[in-house]
Amino acid sequence: MLFISIALLATSSETSASPQREYLQTAYEWKYVDYLWDSRVQRKEAIQSGAYDFSRVSPADVDKAPDGRVFITFTAGSGIPATLGVVTNESSAESGSLVMPYPNWSWHKSDNCQSGITSACGITIDGCNRLWTVDSGIDAKSTNANCPAQLLAFDLDTDELIQRIEIPIDIARNSRGESLLANIAVTTEGPDCEQTTIYISDALGYGLIVWNAEGFVRLQSPSFEPPQQSSSLVSSSSPIGILGMDLSPSIFPNETRFLYFRALNSLDLCALDTRKLNNHEYDVEVLGIKGVLSSPAVGQAFSSEGTLFLGITRKFGIACWNRYRELSRDNIEIVGRDEERLEYANAVKVVPPSISQATEELECWETDCRHQMRNALRHEARSQGDVFGKINGKIGSGRKSRLEQMLSKTF
Repeated sequence: MLFISIALLATSSETSASPQREYLQTAYEWKYVDYLWDSRVQRKEAIQSGAYDFSRVSPADVDKAPDGRVFITFTAGSGIPATLGVVTNESSAESGSLVMPYPNWSWHKSDNCQSGITSACGITIDGCNRLWTVDSGIDAKSTNANCPAQLLAFDLDTDELIQRIEIPIDIARNSRGESLLANIAVTTEGPDCEQTTIYISDALGYGLIVWNAEGFVRLQSPSFEPPQQSSSLVSSSSPIGILGMDLSPSIFPNETRFLYFRALNSLDLCALDTRKLNNHEYDVEVLGIKGVLSSPAVGQAFSSEGTLFLGITRKFGIACWNRYRELSRDNIEIVGRDEERLEYANAVKVVPPSISQATEELECWETDCRHQMRNALRHEARSQGDVFGKINGKIGSGRKSRLEQMLSKTF
């Protein structure tokens, strides 16, 4: 079983199916994901009890902190001892870079609802150096919610929990009791992030959850549902709703931010006015264009200049569109392709400049969807040949690649 992490330092401006692969460099490489255990005895006991089964460890989301740490979540299920961790500098010759459970092992114990993490999925880091994650509460040994769903926020300066917000069951699940809290986006206002709003996608309950100081609200819309007919990326009895979503930046004074989103197999690109979402309005108009994408996409993220990057699947690459241009296929450009390493970019983030990097950087983690999503839904082990990776698109001096131009371009 092979997991690969790759760094995209530059991309060719060509849009052919055969990119200049010399621009792709391997940053991390795994045969399988292993953890940084407290002892060999702990690891042995976890294997013997079934708490750790490396064949079932599938990445779900990723983000990079200003200090350079890479945080990663894993799809909850049997054999996953910790669903939230940090990629460490320590490695194993048998597996690769070891993952340290975050904040530590004590947070990842069964039935630890009040002071632990049951099943983290989506993660994001806001402008006040807080890591937010949504914990669905689904027990690793079953498909049932063993703990209440909740929002967790950690101060990355101290690694201390600063907020734990329980999500009411009628908000976390739809009227049929279905739920898969998959992705999370955060917007903040004020120098100390006094006003914070969280958006959570429910990929199986086909809903959108909004939280702020006023509390929670759950929205339902046909736009959150998978298309009736599509070329499915994942063979599953449970069609997937919203996975990819992100907030457009506010560049100009008093500019409205929009939450852009898509259902997994949809060719539509939709948007919601966050002013109305933040006011907990139920009749929010869904904007966007049907069938505007030439390929289904998974992860997506905005740059600070308003360029939306999407991990497209049918063309095995990264596409982009700037929100200040008309939303049409002619204005959606492919800036990188790789049939082996860009098959399923399930987590795409644009990381702002920080103490660990001088320029804005595109982070893209890739997993073979035909195994990861199907297995996550069916609670099956991952088969051989799955690919998991990370791509960095860095802006540097000298001749810029097309990806770099799109990261830094103002339209």
